[in-house]
Amino acid sequence: MTGRGKVKKFLLAGLAFGTLVLPAAAADMPIKAPLPVPIDIWSGGYVGANVGYGWADDHIDSTGAAGNCSALSAGCPGLNLVSPAMAQAATFATSIRRSGVVYGGQWGHNWLIHNMLWTSDGVLGVEVDFQGISDSHSTSFTSGAFPIPGTASAVASTATLTEKLNNIGTLRGRAGYLWTPNTMIYITGGLAFANAEARTSITPIPIPSGGATGFAGAGFLNQELFGPTIGGGIEWKWTANWSFKAEYLYADLGNMVVNTNTMTIGQNATGLAFGNATAQTTSHFHENIARAGINYRFW
Repeated sequence: MTGRGKVKKFLLAGLAFGTLVLPAAAADMPIKAPLPVPIDIWSGGYVGANVGYGWADDHIDSTGAAGNCSALSAGCPGLNLVSPAMAQAATFATSIRRSGVVYGGQWGHNWLIHNMLWTSDGVLGVEVDFQGISDSHSTSFTSGAFPIPGTASAVASTATLTEKLNNIGTLRGRAGYLWTPNTMIYITGGLAFANAEARTSITPIPIPSGGATGFAGAGFLNQELFGPTIGGGIEWKWTANWSFKAEYLYADLGNMVVNTNTMTIGQNATGLAFGNATAQTTSHFHENIARAGINYRFW
C-alpha cells in the first residue's frame, strides 16, 4: 500500500470514529432551557372598591358692599353712614377645615408595556372612580368693630360658614413601573369633579346697640366643581386576577362664590333702618384623599 493510500485510510477511520463518538458526547452535555415567556397578569379591564380618608383646609374670603338705605324716614340718607361700616365688618378672610371618610368604587383598564423604562416592563392605564364622602363642617368668625363716621358708634359682625362635599370622583391616567412582576409603583393624574355646598350667614352687630338690632343675611349654593388631580400609589397582585392598592390623591376643585341676602341694622323702637349691606363669600375647595382598595381583573 502506498503512502497516499495509508493517509486516506486513516482519515476515513477518524471520520467514522467522530460520527460515532460526537453525538454521544453531545447527549451528555447539559441543554440550556429556553427563557420563559413572561405571563401578562396586568393587561385587561378591572373593577374594584376602596375606602379611605379625605381632608382639606379651605380658604374663605368675604367682601362686603354697602347697600342703599331702606328706611322710610326723610333723614335716612344721613343715617346711612352705617352701611359702609357694615360692609367693612362683612369683609374678612378665614378658613375652614373639612375631613371625613371616603368610600366608593373604581373601574379601569391596563396595558402591559415591555421594556417601557429601559429594560424594565411598565403598565399604562386609565381609571375612573366615584366616591361618597361624609364631609360637612362649619366655622364661626367675629369681625373687629368698625367706626361709623361722625358718631360714637361702631359696627361688627358675626359669620357662620358651612362647607360640604356630597361626592367626589376622578378620571385619570396611570403610568406604572413594575418593581417586581406582581408589584407596580405608579403615578396618576387627570380631572377631578365634585358636588359641593356652601352656606353663609352674616349678622351685623351695632356697638353700642342703642336700641338697634342686627338682622342676618344668608346665602346658599350647591354647585358642580371641576379641577386637576394628581397622585401616586402602589398596587400588588396576589393572584393573576386580584390585587390590592394604596394611593394618595390631591384635587384642586376651584372656587365657589356665595352671595348673601341683605344684612340690616334696624332700631326696634321706630322701625327705622340705619343701613344695610351685602357680602360675597368665596370658598376655595380642594381635597386630599388617602385610601386603600382592591381590584378584580375580569379579562
